[in-house]
Amino acid sequence: MFDYIALYKNFISNPKSLLISPAGYGKTHTISECLKYTEGKQLVLTHTHAGVASLKEKVKKRGIPSSKYHIETIASFAQKYVNAFYCKNDIPEQDDSNNYFPFIVQKAANLVKIKPIKEVVKLTYVGLFVDEYQDCTRNQHQFILALSEILPVYILGDPLQGIFDFNGEELVDFETDLSDFTDSKFELIEPWRWKNSNSKLGDALKEIRSKLEKEINIDLSQYSSVIEILQIAENDIYSWNEKYNKRIRELLNSENNLLFIYPQSENINARKKLVKTFQNRFHLVEAMDGNDFYNFSKIIDEVDPTSVYNKIYRIACNIFNKSELNNWFNRNQLKKKRHEKDKKIIAPINNTLEKLSQKVSFVLVSQILKQIKNIPNIKCYRKELFYDLCKALEQAEYQKISVYEAMKNIRNAKRRMGRKIKGKCIGTTLLIKGLEFDAVAILNAHKFSDPKNLYVALTRASRRLIVFTNNKVLSPYVH
Repeated sequence: MFDYIALYKNFISNPKSLLISPAGYGKTHTISECLKYTEGKQLVLTHTHAGVASLKEKVKKRGIPSSKYHIETIASFAQKYVNAFYCKNDIPEQDDSNNYFPFIVQKAANLVKIKPIKEVVKLTYVGLFVDEYQDCTRNQHQFILALSEILPVYILGDPLQGIFDFNGEELVDFETDLSDFTDSKFELIEPWRWKNSNSKLGDALKEIRSKLEKEINIDLSQYSSVIEILQIAENDIYSWNEKYNKRIRELLNSENNLLFIYPQSENINARKKLVKTFQNRFHLVEAMDGNDFYNFSKIIDEVDPTSVYNKIYRIACNIFNKSELNNWFNRNQLKKKRHEKDKKIIAPINNTLEKLSQKVSFVLVSQILKQIKNIPNIKCYRKELFYDLCKALEQAEYQKISVYEAMKNIRNAKRRMGRKIKGKCIGTTLLIKGLEFDAVAILNAHKFSDPKNLYVALTRASRRLIVFTNNKVLSPYVH
């Protein structure tokens, strides 16, 4: 029997260690167990808000005292130092992610080389775990190397899961960039995620992993006993009577912890359309720094009594079902209703608009969005955007700051604290990486053109994996 306790102790016994962990092989469990054998407070960094939430939840379940660790994203850890030592005007705007995040990480790498800041880091933490290292850019890698001059660094990752594209920045190369860590290199070898839920699925994914590493085509029919495969035509997903659409409805009826994975990340509109097609029965997972969170905040910051209606209507059309919205709103004014029942429904909105026409109040804008949401048959397709926007409006009013500033604060808090994603959801591999669901349905699997993204998608399910594809032989390789 493999001696895992020896592995944990050996992994943290060197100033620089590397652990390779395929998806579902117990990487988070390993971090939790390693914390039991460390002294003092450990800093644990990862890449995503979902990853932060997952780590916190699992470490807490292992009974590790919070005094032994601090978990956040690399970006938020870097942010704190840059915000403390740089003039606000010298920092790019946060919604300009192409410039903001590279700036934050580069400047943080320089700051932690300064002796007084080095001392602060050394006095605060005893060691550093970096999770999902395959997603580090070379820029972030330089930041971690700077921290390795202060603290022992324990890296965990898997080259086959390196899917993040931080605005085209090149990712770290395990072979060439981690030469200082290879003298203390370890590897996890058992697919623990599936041991008690579906061990045959774990074995199949282990075999598929080997094929993806060798760029061998994946014939799904070889795994039909453990993976549910439905050969489909793409557009059938929108047709109520087609088997593609029917099977998704069956999944929604039978599964409570269910993730749909869409193969393309570039445009949110296709996923919004699917949420609408299936009548809001699953939650749209949005990017932490999605443009609309910031753009809508700026739109409201610019309102005056003459433009407030049009701007609220514009935002509402992006959050709620427009067809139902247009039963109550024209582009320039509320529709006049004849029936008493409808008049009662629209009266609170009319009263709030009257107040806003006299003086703009962010709290009243939040109130009117909530009133719109309560109209019968109105469906909110972008719940996270809706709730964060309302929260930002209220914070802006009470704290006397812009809605944009309030939204930045809210999104940064989630970056530090993590965001739980559960229930019935739809996302892309970039948005759900590191998460685990009981059941996962991969939509249009034939459209994956990269083996790493396909591997991440295939390994999110712990019990049930369903693959919709127009071809049972997948060839996710671009040469």
